[in-house]
Amino acid sequence: MTESAEPAERAMILSQDGWGTIIALIAAADGDISGAEDALSAALERAVTVWREQGPPANPEGWLYQVALNARRDVWKSAAARTATALDEEMIDRIDGSSGSGADPADHDPDALPDRRLELLAACAHPDIDPPARPVLMLSAVMGMTARQIAAAMALPAATVSARLTRAKKRIAGLGVDFGSPDRLDLESRLPDVHETIYGAFAIEWAQAAAQPREGMIGEALYLSRLVAQLCPGDGESHGLAALIHLSAARFPARRSGDGRFVPLSDQDPNRWDGPLTEAGERHLVEVHRCGHVGRFGLEAAIQLLHMAGIRTGSTDWPMLLRLHDDLAQIAPSLGGSVSRAAVLAEVNGPAAGLATLDALDDVSSRLEAFQPAWVLRAHLLTRLGRTDEAATARRRALDLTTDPAERAYLAGLT
Repeated sequence: MTESAEPAERAMILSQDGWGTIIALIAAADGDISGAEDALSAALERAVTVWREQGPPANPEGWLYQVALNARRDVWKSAAARTATALDEEMIDRIDGSSGSGADPADHDPDALPDRRLELLAACAHPDIDPPARPVLMLSAVMGMTARQIAAAMALPAATVSARLTRAKKRIAGLGVDFGSPDRLDLESRLPDVHETIYGAFAIEWAQAAAQPREGMIGEALYLSRLVAQLCPGDGESHGLAALIHLSAARFPARRSGDGRFVPLSDQDPNRWDGPLTEAGERHLVEVHRCGHVGRFGLEAAIQLLHMAGIRTGSTDWPMLLRLHDDLAQIAPSLGGSVSRAAVLAEVNGPAAGLATLDALDDVSSRLEAFQPAWVLRAHLLTRLGRTDEAATARRRALDLTTDPAERAYLAGLT
């Protein structure tokens, strides 16, 4: 669905994880993501009218899926579609539910992926799709994120994101049914893009989600990360991704006080962290080391766990955190990682050293001007150095870039 075609009521009618699930089911028959999005868009528009008059059905997502599927079946039955696209008739029957219950177990493909959402993620990581377009396509079509959300998360202009989406969908249309149904071997070869997308969806939702970590996109990211680790048990980065997402989600209940105020990590009550999620994250981190390969997500999970341990004990191992950040900068440099390293360096060598590192980043990254965490850190370090006027200017810039009301209120109250 294009941004312009998206109904204003979409967020009220259909969750982002529901959007991706329906798209995955419908697109499984012919690989036409744009067609599936158009069908679901039409179903949403129809729902606004019908539900306003008759009230919502008992199963809203099931209603939307069936209406959208019927629209696609009309297209598939048309003479034009028949001559232009090779359809998988058995797939259509399966997604329609008309023959799946009686399938012969002997027909089961042990290499097939067990989840339609994961299957479509792997398909969108097809090697014939331009690498910069893959995460944009996956976040939009499969994870249900808007172009605006994706652009903000990637610090890219919205026009750039829209252009990448358009090119990717044209390429998929050219691939046709060969876009296909990827199996486990395909998944393993496409893991980096799949990892990035699952974490990207989690990170986008992190800034907006409520304290409950098991609903909506947060719950979907937890599920998908566990599933990928289960399907690729020997891949350290799959376990690293699962560890990072579980440890991050574990802190959701402590992100807000009882009256809804924002609580930074350093002030959180560890007794409010989700115990089972924390334990699951720790288990996945153990698996990272068993696999013998620690990559970006494994390092970020280790950093997360070390911060959590410091809050529990009241004593953070800042030198070890700096070493982990140095390792991360070597294998997966990023703007966010560089800003976090500057914050850790300030704890080890003092605020002047952290500020100098932040200033050096400003010289090499034009994106820093619009990166809110950098301005929050700059204000904090300038305050520690007694440069109150400069700190106030940096804090105003941070406030301008902050969209979460609770976080804005917290920043506004700092002096």
